[in-house]
Amino acid sequence: MRMILSFMRRVLLPLLGATVVAAAAACGGPTDGNSAPSSTEPESVPGPLTVFATTSIWADIASRSLCAADVRSIIPIGSDPHTWEPSMATRSDMQSADLIIANGLDLEEGLLPVLDAVEADGLPVLHMSDHIDLIDMAGDEHTDEDHHHDGADPHIWLDPIRVANALPAIVEAAVAAGGDEAELTDCAQHYAEELTALDAEITSMLAAIPSDERLLVTNHDALAYFADRYGFEIVGTVIPSTSTMAETNAADLAELATTITDLGIGAVFTDAQSTDVDARALTERLDGVTVAPLLTGTLTSGVESGADYVSLLRYDASAIAEALAP
Repeated sequence: MRMILSFMRRVLLPLLGATVVAAAAACGGPTDGNSAPSSTEPESVPGPLTVFATTSIWADIASRSLCAADVRSIIPIGSDPHTWEPSMATRSDMQSADLIIANGLDLEEGLLPVLDAVEADGLPVLHMSDHIDLIDMAGDEHTDEDHHHDGADPHIWLDPIRVANALPAIVEAAVAAGGDEAELTDCAQHYAEELTALDAEITSMLAAIPSDERLLVTNHDALAYFADRYGFEIVGTVIPSTSTMAETNAADLAELATTITDLGIGAVFTDAQSTDVDARALTERLDGVTVAPLLTGTLTSGVESGADYVSLLRYDASAIAEALAP
C-alpha cells in the first residue's frame, strides 16, 4: 500500500497538475494564483468612411480630397444630373453612407426628394454650393455667407479655384463623420495645389484667344463660372436655362441666330451628356458655325479625357481653344 501511495505522489499528482494548468491557459484563465485573466477581445478599429456624392464629378473631387477614398457616385457616369431619376433602392443605398456630398442649387433635380428625406433622417449632407462664391445668371456674385441663391448657376465645379477653396469644407465634414483630420487636411492641400496648377495651365491654353473674341454660345446656361474665371462673355444659349430639362422656342432661336451671325461666332458649345438636337439644327442654318461638345455635367468612362475632374477641365479648355483661337 505504501508503494502505491508513493507512486501516486511522485507520478500521478504532477501529471494532474499539469493538465489543470493547460486547461486553465486554454480557457484564458490564470495559470497561477498571481496571474490576471488575459482578454481575448480585439481592439475596436474604426473602418473607412462610407462617402457618397451625387455626381461623378463631385465623387472624384471628394475622393482626391479624402486621400483617394472610395467615393461612390449616386448618379452614374454619363448621366445628365438634371434629368436622372433615382430607383426604388436609391434611398436605402444612400442610408448606408456616413456622409453624402451634394452639389446643391437644385442641380440634382430628380434626386432632390430622396436627398431631403435622408437629410431629415439625420444623415449628414454637405451642399457644396453653400461653400462657393456663386454667380447668378445676371452675372452677379454671391458669397458663401449668402443664403438666397435664387437664379444662381449650379455648375459650380467649372472653376478649379472655387473648387480648391471649397476643399476644406469636404475635410471638415469627413472629420465630423469620423475621418482623421491631419491626414485628410494634408491630402486636400496637395489636391488644392494640383488644381491651382491646372488653373495656370488652362489660362495658358486659352491665351491665344483675343479678348474681343472670347464670346461663348452654349447649349444651356452652364459655363458662367468658367467664363468668369477665364475672361469670357456668354452671349447666348440654345436653351435659355440652367437646366437641360427646359425647352427652346422658335423666337429665341431666331434671335440667337442673328447674334451668332452679327458677332461672327464660329462655334456653339454643347453638353456631351445631353441632347444637342436643337443646337445642330441651329448651326445647320448658319454658314461656318460648328458644334463643339464639352464635358460639363459628368465624367466619362472608357476614355482618358474626362475620366477625372482634372482631365475634364483640361479637355474643355482644349476644345474651346481649338474652336475659338485664330
